[in-house]
Amino acid sequence: MSHLLKLNQIKERNYHELLPGVLTKGYKNAESVYIEDDLFVFLTPAIKHGYEPFESFNRFEIPKGNWIQIISGFVIIKDYLNNHETSGLMEYILPHFKIQAENYLNEYLKNGRLIDEIINDLITWIEEQLITNDYITLIGL
Repeated sequence: MSHLLKLNQIKERNYHELLPGVLTKGYKNAESVYIEDDLFVFLTPAIKHGYEPFESFNRFEIPKGNWIQIISGFVIIKDYLNNHETSGLMEYILPHFKIQAENYLNEYLKNGRLIDEIINDLITWIEEQLITNDYITLIGL
């Protein structure tokens, strides 16, 4: 099961929308994919490392070069989880979860397989979109 949802699958919750290209119309687009905020939080450090202006629940038109850096960050998270390198993972996520870093580390460890699945799905989707788009817009709903 993919954790990347289509428009007809989302419910009344907080999501992050990933739109291929630049936003030229409103939010909630059929060509977008959506990730529940409870899952998206695990991706935040990689996105922030690859695109510093990122803030949750805002809109960013992120260029292809930054997405390549973000994908590298996703791979770092996966490697830390797969190799059980908790100190490396803690160091990577600490700047983004300063107040409750220990709690978030435990959540990463508890949800390692789920995070791995999300990242795999997302990397595949991003790479497919970057073939024909120079930007992917990230929107916090």
